[in-house]
Amino acid sequence: MRDSATPPTLFRAHWTIYLPSLVVAAVWAGVYLWADTREPPLAAIRSVALAIEAVVVPLLLLHAFMRARSLRVAIADGALDAQWGFPWRRRLALPLRDIAAAQVRPSIAQRIFGGGALALTLGNGKRHLIADLDEPEAAACIVAAHQGGADA
Repeated sequence: MRDSATPPTLFRAHWTIYLPSLVVAAVWAGVYLWADTREPPLAAIRSVALAIEAVVVPLLLLHAFMRARSLRVAIADGALDAQWGFPWRRRLALPLRDIAAAQVRPSIAQRIFGGGALALTLGNGKRHLIADLDEPEAAACIVAAHQGGADA
């Protein structure tokens, strides 16, 4: 039973979860401006860019928002409870002693802006990758502390 005096250490999504959507928005805004400044204006390309900005970019942002809302990792009392993914949510709840290794795997953008993925390898060899966490290093350190300091 959990002791109510020790709150769980909670990790949530990093803002870089929105970065791919923002890059798509910036690229297609650039395409729109480029097509609009040609002489004569490239109406078909401009229309495609506008359609992508109006339909695809909001869908990408909504998807990133829903992923960010569902992403959480809680560590308390020697147990890890993780939930991630949208539209198919995955859940992992297990004692920290069942985790053989915890590593941080940041993408190139996350090396620059922060955040990263927490890669967990269980004792049975099964692997889980929890992407876009705000402080994956801290989570990996907590897991490693329960393993005697291995693979942080």
